[in-house]
Amino acid sequence: MRLAYWMYEGTAHHGVARVMNSMRKTHAVFHAPQGDGYVNTIFTMLERTPGFPAMTTSVVSGTDLARGTLRLPETLRQVEAAQHPDLIVVVASCSTILLQENLEIAAHQSGLACEVMVYDANPYRMQETAAAEGLFTELVKKYATSQPLTPMPSVNILGPSSLGFHARHDLISLRRIFKTLGVAVNVVAPWGASVDDLRRLPAAWLTIAPYRELGRLAAEYLEAQFGTAALCDAPIGVQPTLRWLDAVVEQLNTVGARLAVPPSPLKLPPLTEFSLDGMSAPSNVPWFARTADMESFSGKKAFVFGDATHTVGVTKFLADELGMPIAGAGTYLVKEADWVRSQLQGYVSDADFLATDEFQQVADRIGQLRPELVCGTQMERHTGRRYDLNVMVISSPTHIENHLLAYRPFLGFDGADVIADEVSTTCTLGMEKHLIDMFGDAGLELVESPSVPSADPVLVSNGKAAVAPVAVVADVVKPTNGHAPEGQPSNGVASSAGAPTSGQATPAPVVNPVWTADGEAMLKKIPFFVRGRARGNIEKYAREHGIATITAEVLLAAKEHLGA
Repeated sequence: MRLAYWMYEGTAHHGVARVMNSMRKTHAVFHAPQGDGYVNTIFTMLERTPGFPAMTTSVVSGTDLARGTLRLPETLRQVEAAQHPDLIVVVASCSTILLQENLEIAAHQSGLACEVMVYDANPYRMQETAAAEGLFTELVKKYATSQPLTPMPSVNILGPSSLGFHARHDLISLRRIFKTLGVAVNVVAPWGASVDDLRRLPAAWLTIAPYRELGRLAAEYLEAQFGTAALCDAPIGVQPTLRWLDAVVEQLNTVGARLAVPPSPLKLPPLTEFSLDGMSAPSNVPWFARTADMESFSGKKAFVFGDATHTVGVTKFLADELGMPIAGAGTYLVKEADWVRSQLQGYVSDADFLATDEFQQVADRIGQLRPELVCGTQMERHTGRRYDLNVMVISSPTHIENHLLAYRPFLGFDGADVIADEVSTTCTLGMEKHLIDMFGDAGLELVESPSVPSADPVLVSNGKAAVAPVAVVADVVKPTNGHAPEGQPSNGVASSAGAPTSGQATPAPVVNPVWTADGEAMLKKIPFFVRGRARGNIEKYAREHGIATITAEVLLAAKEHLGA
């Protein structure tokens, strides 16, 4: 098990918790040291539900180990008395696995009236998605029971879960679509499902599993064991949603023809019925993609990184429906890398594809590409701030702002509008700041005293003179690698006002050029969405030409040199 400060996937306990906290009348008991109770804190902070997390830690202490005692039976009895669950799932920690404690015997000797299941979520072999998918599939295998199909068309929706990325909103979007089609929802799981609901899964005509990370294996099991057809595509974007709807109708009609019900085949209603008002187009994306607003950034490059489902869906959406070039894409789910790569053939070359669970590698790739838009996780947001890039979150891991009360789906027609809005607002994020940088703050800014006085006054927008600081990036302009400040020669090397003249020796490279006030002011006149890339290119130019300080003149020389 690799320890890191930041990880894209949570632990196996986190995956188990996502399933158990989603279901009704179930509870998870972690047989673990006290510190593993952190999982409860995560769900308490992020989950927007009124109940407490359905998880309890049966603490393993050093004193218990010395005495040879086991608290698990007593913890199970307390959970049953307080929660009255239908099912308790017991999970070992890395500590108890090393101790080789037999939790099966301890659990089944507790004398409980409810059912107890010991799930082998080995933290040395499993992380979040594998543990969640494995547990949910085991529960479906354990409880799904053969039975007649429902009289009318119905579907299961598998995959929405606690702390899933916009999962509650996606579920609302899917329910709206099926209501418009006149198709009943048989079971939603694990979100809101009970053990009895899992028993009813084989009664549906079709199983919908939009997330590759959770629900797909259970859907494949239902298809293999009970003949329940499965549709595992994610309807992300307008065109994918239309194709997905055609597939839903086709598969339901195939089952209906076999059963001789309903009396007439299911038909796709007018698309206006899928809109929120029932009158207009179901999505504004096709219109928006043709507007001048969209054209202003449609040629800007994007980098997409996240889980398998959202990386594929968002990459295709940006390229196919918004016309944005894809500079690179990838996933932190290394086990899904082959599938993601195959899905993105024609969108991203193998050289531009990245499969890694180390965020440092992703940050380095973003730093190299400097795209105008980064679509990623919460960790890519941190990277974007580092490089002054625009970032929108499209995948877990997330922050509290991605667990919203308002309706913000990613699936279906409504989801297409949400993604387009996110792209538009993210790409124009900071436009007000850019305008202020260019035209001033209408006399509202507070002029701060400079940390280092300068003899050269500059005018602020209110017309008064103020003393300009020597540098914005650095507190004090200091010689770097033997180079003197601007205007002072250093060992015969050309001054920082421009590149060395012909006939002079090639200067030694400067490791970290320093920006002067006029250089920073000139940089701010460059549009914000390319400013980060421009800064990097100018600093590279300065290093290559041995320039210690970057002034406005250096910036203009670099711009001319780079042909910008």
